[in-house]
Amino acid sequence: MCSNSYSTVIFQVVSLQCILAQMFKKRPDGTYLGDIPPHTRLAPYLMPSRIGGTIFSEQEIDITDTLSFLRKFNKQQVAKNKAKITFFQLFIAASVRTIALKPKLNRFTIGYRMWQRNHIGINFVAKKKLTEDSEEIWILGDYSPFTTLEDIGDTFKERLREATRGEGNSSEDLNVTLLKFPRFVIRFLIWLIRKVDLWNMMPQFLIKGSPFHGSICITNVGSVGVEAPYHHLYDFGTCGLFTSLGIVRREWRPDSRGRMRQRDVVKVVCAFDDRICDGIYSGRAMILLKDLVEKPEALLEAPLLSKADLQALLLRDYPPELANS
Repeated sequence: MCSNSYSTVIFQVVSLQCILAQMFKKRPDGTYLGDIPPHTRLAPYLMPSRIGGTIFSEQEIDITDTLSFLRKFNKQQVAKNKAKITFFQLFIAASVRTIALKPKLNRFTIGYRMWQRNHIGINFVAKKKLTEDSEEIWILGDYSPFTTLEDIGDTFKERLREATRGEGNSSEDLNVTLLKFPRFVIRFLIWLIRKVDLWNMMPQFLIKGSPFHGSICITNVGSVGVEAPYHHLYDFGTCGLFTSLGIVRREWRPDSRGRMRQRDVVKVVCAFDDRICDGIYSGRAMILLKDLVEKPEALLEAPLLSKADLQALLLRDYPPELANS
């Protein structure tokens, strides 16, 4: 009897451990990656902090031809009674395309495990007015890997209008709700959210309302006359990319024949979580982003993504069956 009781207890404990192990390998915002190289699996142990694992990459992007392209493109948009596209919107389209073609950028680490994010979330900071004292707000959005430049316009405009009016902005709603509590309650709630996130039990509504659980955060400080800073990553959440856009400057640069020409140039600084991809991968991703911004014609058409490409992305709403290549 005693032996049977012990066997039953051991079986129940082992079963519970198996259930918990499987539960902690499932998240509403990502897929657990078990088949990765040993050095990649060890990286979160060697660098427990996302800030400690940050590497920076800076690019000077020549946008002279890009701005010329936008003027022609926007004339066509007006003729079709569609929204005009700004350079910042083009940059967002290029960022979405870069992630679609470089799926490792959409990974994240939490709980010492590696995950592939199941959506492409582009989150950015905006001011309600272009003044120093104006309130900053986060604007959150998920994008299709097949996003084209034309797709961006109307969606972006609507999200920006809602956010600046305080409508439908889940991030701001969450902030306002938290700040209704006393400080010690806020500290406890943030602690609890961190633990729940660590245990892979974060509710979907919290993930959806958090700017720190997307693929990339972008700040366009150039729009208020500030040069691109080397912005830190956040240990809160799962976002492993932060991009800063600087001022559009007019500079003298040599052309292909060595003649000096005035060109429009913008500095872009990206912070990467070194644990999700190595420096070579992130460096080549920056080159791809630069090429897409400087030659935006590629953004007019949806990218050709094979079943293998979509399988690598592991996006919730875009299974391999939707491949167009």
